[in-house]
Amino acid sequence: MERLLNALRAIEKVDYIKPKQYLTNRDPKELVKEAVNLADEVLITKEGRPNFDNIAYLKANGFNVFPGETDSFGWLTGCIRTSKGIIVFG
Repeated sequence: MERLLNALRAIEKVDYIKPKQYLTNRDPKELVKEAVNLADEVLITKEGRPNFDNIAYLKANGFNVFPGETDSFGWLTGCIRTSKGIIVFG
């Protein structure tokens, strides 16, 4: 969790990541790819469901996490709001 939190804080600070609507694992910036991969690891349980304990931890540290795409079974993607854009994971 701390690695993800550190990556998100770094994204907020660096100048070379320019604000845009969405940041995904297709982004050429390694820091964004790292954040997406870490989010997949720690914000999704082994059963494929949202890890609400870790989501609450990010929220308590200033990062809003919310569902992106959903269907009748729940979240298909998740989103983390940053000042540089929404990071999409899942």
